[in-house]
Amino acid sequence: MRKQKTPGKNKSIPRNKDPYMKNKIRVSLRGLFSMLVVLSFLLTLGITLLSSYRASNELMFERTLETNRSESERVSRTMNTLFVSIRKSLSAFTGEIASQTPKHDAEALREKLKLIYRSSGYFSSVFAADADGKVVELFPGTTDSDTKLIDADALEKASGRKAAALSSPYIAQGGEMTVLMTEPVYGQGGVYLGMIGGTISLQEPNLISGIFGSNGVDRNGSYYYIVDSEGMLIYHPDKTLIGRNISDNLVVQRLRRHESGSGEITNMQGVSFLAGYTYVSANRWGVVSQTPISVLMEQQQEQIRRTLAASILPFVGLALGTLFLARRLAAPFVLLADQVVRAAKRPQDASIPAVRRHWNREADLLNRAVLLAVGEMKRQNRDLIDSAMKDPLTGLMNRRALDEALEKMEGDNRPFSLLIVDIDRFKTVNDRYGHTAGDEVLKAVAHTLETTVEARDLCGRYGGEEFVVLLPGRSVLETYEMAERLREAVATSRNKLRIPVTVSIGAAISPLQSSRSEDLFELADQALYRAKKGGRNCVVV
Repeated sequence: MRKQKTPGKNKSIPRNKDPYMKNKIRVSLRGLFSMLVVLSFLLTLGITLLSSYRASNELMFERTLETNRSESERVSRTMNTLFVSIRKSLSAFTGEIASQTPKHDAEALREKLKLIYRSSGYFSSVFAADADGKVVELFPGTTDSDTKLIDADALEKASGRKAAALSSPYIAQGGEMTVLMTEPVYGQGGVYLGMIGGTISLQEPNLISGIFGSNGVDRNGSYYYIVDSEGMLIYHPDKTLIGRNISDNLVVQRLRRHESGSGEITNMQGVSFLAGYTYVSANRWGVVSQTPISVLMEQQQEQIRRTLAASILPFVGLALGTLFLARRLAAPFVLLADQVVRAAKRPQDASIPAVRRHWNREADLLNRAVLLAVGEMKRQNRDLIDSAMKDPLTGLMNRRALDEALEKMEGDNRPFSLLIVDIDRFKTVNDRYGHTAGDEVLKAVAHTLETTVEARDLCGRYGGEEFVVLLPGRSVLETYEMAERLREAVATSRNKLRIPVTVSIGAAISPLQSSRSEDLFELADQALYRAKKGGRNCVVV
């Protein structure tokens, strides 16, 4: 029979039980090493991605603000130059008009107006008015039936000022957005005789509408719009918004105060943008170039996803290898722990081995493994930053890299030449063959330029179908010869789709023409414009 327990008696407690053994949480050395390695890799990866994200985000915001500011300045400079030119072309005839006005030679006056109309190419119509503001002659058309483009209120205000004037944009009877530019005509003794003027349509095909019509929303969501002095939209990619007053917009308010700059803004619909804005003094208009922040954030997230996808396999492989090594390195400690346990249970059979030497050695090896992982993450971060300096389509230097190289050359006072290379009729390639074919053409031209320039030269894609080549230490003749080599190389090369391609090249030389990069770009752009106007597929220095 089993012996019954005596009621009320306490159970006996082992006297020699070690208090250390009361701890129920036990982690093996191998598990501890494994968790340490995995945690170190995860923290390193997270910190690296976070720092890369912040650095890339800051870089993208700064680059976008600078790009939009530069774009608004470019459009404003072009517009300012254009309106000054229009004003000069009109005022050049005031003396001749003044000499004929007293004679009331209608035929001669009409011939002068005809000459103004045909020589400028800016006006939809030109007219002459007397001192009372009545139109006495008009070309083309007649004063009786063809004055629909001339707004009566604008004409009256111009007549009252008796000075050079540019009206606010208005909708003419023909339904077109139009501005009225006038110049006063004074006779001998400063007698006010009237004025001559012209109407400039902002919608029909002419040089003004050509500037507005060249803009659209690019793949980054960037676009520009133009407002007049009252805050009314003169141009916008969304044609339905033209004519709307947006004077409550913060940027428009700054433009109305004749301010220029850049920054983060929120429009009246609550959408945030990175915007660059410039005031145009010639006509008191404003140009705003902006990019939605939401599009930039989507691009940033996509870049992080690609970076993570590209680094996850090397990370996993490196982590597994390090784990395997860590577990192998922990094996002596496991063996030592077993020996210590056996020695504790049977002290007469084994002695406790030394621990300090093994611990320091393995800790050092583990530290090297973690440093190896950190080095790999730094390399990936350097690769990420390097990718920000290259154009993803062509592999050439991008705009930021070119700007930095140009700034360095300018700071070092080194003589160099700047070429702007523009693909002729590239829009036709996209329209006829599709944007995929357009990308192939861009890559083919980029390859031709890169293989034609010399080793000391720099070549990059500045945006769209426009490339920039920097030629250190070139004379005028050498610059022209290299530009000709580039043009001929593109014209004679064959792309995969066998699409004929030519380029027009504008060149400027520092310090011969200017030592400022902004002036060089302006001069090269003007040369490129002359090359385009001269028939394309040519070089203008």
